[in-house]
Amino acid sequence: MRRIRIVVDERERASGIPEILRKRFDLMIEMRTLDVGDYLLPSYAIERKEVHDLVRSIFNGRLFDQAERITDAYPKTFLIVEGDVNSILKRGVNPQVYWGAISTLVINYGLQIFFTSDKLQTANLLYALAKRAPRKLVKPLIRRKPRVNDLKQMQILQVSSLPGVGPKMSERLLTRFGSVRRVFTASVAELSTVKGLGRAKAEKIVKLLDAPYQQFRKGRQRTLI
Repeated sequence: MRRIRIVVDERERASGIPEILRKRFDLMIEMRTLDVGDYLLPSYAIERKEVHDLVRSIFNGRLFDQAERITDAYPKTFLIVEGDVNSILKRGVNPQVYWGAISTLVINYGLQIFFTSDKLQTANLLYALAKRAPRKLVKPLIRRKPRVNDLKQMQILQVSSLPGVGPKMSERLLTRFGSVRRVFTASVAELSTVKGLGRAKAEKIVKLLDAPYQQFRKGRQRTLI
């Protein structure tokens, strides 16, 4: 039987996953520098993100740009989220922001998402997908798909990251102040005028936004919320 071939982006070499695929599953690994995606299986393109990197890409705006590029380039696309979600939620990431981003990727971009706990699970998943894929390797497409309310969704997600702010309150704040920047620069008095927010929550928001950054040290975590 012919060995299954998988094309892997060079940046994935350091993860050790390509070596696991080669040694444990006897896959034929071809390392390349890919424009989009981390793994190309026959007919599939796959992006792998460690959960901490996923959260970073939500807040710096890269996540939806990457999702658009990979879904525009390939007809069938997957995202593997690797790692412990609870570990980032315990560090103060708003669950509504995290799961809001995940649901946006599925609903607005059509990405199919898998969750794995570690690199070995990711390698097992990649092997399972490879075995069930057609043998002809897919080529990138040049196509555009309509995106509905992408900017609005990103704005809501950004504002929802604030303490005590969910999607509905995020929309109220954006309606009241007109932009994400204006929400983030509003004073306690200004924020307190928004229905349902209140002074206590407004003070927490401003305290968070004004707090100096302190590098996280294991065992000495502090929270403002």
